Amino acid sequence: MIKAVIFDMDGVIVDTEPVYYERLHEFFKYNNIHTETEELNKIVGSSSVDTWDAIQRIWGKELDKNQYEAAYDEFYKDMPIDFRKIVDQDITFVLDWLTKENYKIALASSSSHSNILEVLEQCNIKHYFHSILSGEMFKQSKPHPEIYLKTAETLEVKPEECLVIEDSTYGIRAGKAAGMYVLAKEDNRFNFNQDLADGKIKRLNEIITELKN
Repeated sequence: MIKAVIFDMDGVIVDTEPVYYERLHEFFKYNNIHTETEELNKIVGSSSVDTWDAIQRIWGKELDKNQYEAAYDEFYKDMPIDFRKIVDQDITFVLDWLTKENYKIALASSSSHSNILEVLEQCNIKHYFHSILSGEMFKQSKPHPEIYLKTAETLEVKPEECLVIEDSTYGIRAGKAAGMYVLAKEDNRFNFNQDLADGKIKRLNEIITELKN
């Protein structure tokens, strides 16, 4: 019996992945760094640590993380992301329903904790979540299951009592490795392998139908 629903954030609650992807591509191009689409696709859904490792590999020369981040922030300083424009149209309705039905609700994202809070506060949905965990809190982020196992522990439920909503290959693998039921929000833009998921949904409101069955 499902007692808790655990959401990924990027690509599930907010459609940030194409925004981040395009920004990274433009910043690379500005710095005369050229890479294959496949290399950038590998970054989508990665933790901040894994993303940095990939950026260093693609950059191909010694790179100081603080200098890189300062240059990136400067490049986009006049172009902040309005997360309210890319939040999923069903999320508030689904979170309301889950709350009324007494499901425990959690967020387990590979993004930094500061970024998670910025998204949730902008979109005015932070108050729905009983647990909010970031991949940067763990030695190994997705596809390692630790973030999901810790979320279950925080919610005081068993892994098999959790429904995970994911989109990326890494996230789906993490949820399955944790012994949880995983629904993949369909996304064909980044060559994700979603075949490991227990089912697929096109819209978040299908979560309600899944839980009613």
